[in-house]
Order: sequence, then structure tokens, then C-alpha cells
Amino acid sequence: MAERLPLLRLQPERALDVGCAWGDGLALLRRQYPRAQLIGVEPAAALAERARRAQVPPRLLRALRAPTEVRVGALHAPPCVGAQMLWSNLALPWAADVAELFAGWHAALQPDGVLMFTSFGPDTLRELRTPELRELGVRVPDFIDMHDVGDLLIAQGFAEPVMDMEIVRLRYSDGAAALAELATLGRAPHAAAAPGLRTPRSWRLLQQALRGADGAVEISFELIYGHAYRPRTVVARDGIATFAVEQLRGTRARR
Repeated sequence: MAERLPLLRLQPERALDVGCAWGDGLALLRRQYPRAQLIGVEPAAALAERARRAQVPPRLLRALRAPTEVRVGALHAPPCVGAQMLWSNLALPWAADVAELFAGWHAALQPDGVLMFTSFGPDTLRELRTPELRELGVRVPDFIDMHDVGDLLIAQGFAEPVMDMEIVRLRYSDGAAALAELATLGRAPHAAAAPGLRTPRSWRLLQQALRGADGAVEISFELIYGHAYRPRTVVARDGIATFAVEQLRGTRARR
């Protein structure tokens, strides 16, 4: 997603990183837009504090850089509006209601503002969906398909959504290494998740079930990349469309 930033003509004065976690996205945006006001939004207070500490620049650079803020807030309701860019890396899978999430993001953007985000697609963790692992109590969330994401963007007022995807396969030496890394990623809320801890025997069986023929573990992640714009013109409903006054004035001047 960061590789696409130089392709944008937009130079935002204010950009939001929703679900900023420990602040890696804020650092990427700061390198691309050194003079922009950056605001990170993170629901977890501990992660927000970690991101806040990471964004403090050296004293000599403080006068040359615009401020970076990190706030604790809900993903679907960023605590500020009027952004020219909303950036979100893998926050969408944590949303209980994706339509509500997109509605909140739409409200946070200025007209002509751009939304850029990533998410997991339905082929993510497909190796963990086998009958054997299901018998061991493994439950994998159902991630939303990119075509449904595009439809939801349009339904919430976004324009020109562009969606694409890639499959990334990660290989681990054994089941313990794979599960350790998955634990650092967290998980989306899942009603069927086991509420308690596994016994040592259950833990061993799980690691064995993950291994391939050569003893290694391979896990797939379907990464969805999307971007869209908040248009100045509101989509027509019931035969009525709305236009900004400035837009109408500009049309009259061109005539």
C-alpha cells in the first residue's frame, strides 16, 4: 500500500491512520508527507501509548515536522473529521459491522478525500480450516470477499473503488513457530472461539496437525488492497442529487 502513495497527486494537509497499532503506518505516512498533520486512531490504549512514544521526533527535527497525534478511539468513529486521506492497514477485519465502519470513514473525509486500506480475504488461514483442526477446536473467522467490500464502499457513498488482492504464503519450521506468530497478530472477534486454555496434550496435537509432509508449516494470507474517494457530488437517490455550492459556482464560471 505504501508503494502507491507516490502515485497520488494528493498532498494531504491532514491524514488519519485508523487502527494505527504500534505506529508503523504513521512512520510511513510521515516519510511521504513530512508537513502533514497526522492523527493515529487506535482502540487499544496500550497500543496507542506505544505508538505515541514511537512518534516523538528528535529535538532538532521537531520544528521542521508537523505534529503527529495518537488518540484512543473506535475504528468506526474517528475522533476528528476533515481529513484529506484516511489510511487503514488491517483494521477492517476487527470491525463488527463493515457498513458502519465505512460510513464513519466517509464522514471523517473531506470531499475529494482518498481512502486507502488493506484487509484479509476469505482464503486467509485456509490451512486451518481442515476437518482435523476443526475437531481440535480451531475456528477461523470468515473474512469478507473483496467484491463485497467494493459493494459496501459504494453503498456508503464512496466513488471509484478499486480492489485487488494477492496471496502471501508464509513458511514456518514447525507448528510452534507458526502459532507463536499468529498469536502476535491477534484475531478478529469470533463467537465460536474457545474461552479457555488448551491442555499440553491438546497443544501438541494442534502443532502436529499443522505440520506438512516435511514437518514444516505453510499458512496462506489473502491480502486485499483497496482505495476509493469521497466524491463532492452525493449519489442520486429517488431522482435527486446534491452538489456543493462551490461546485455549482465553478461550473457557472467555466461557462
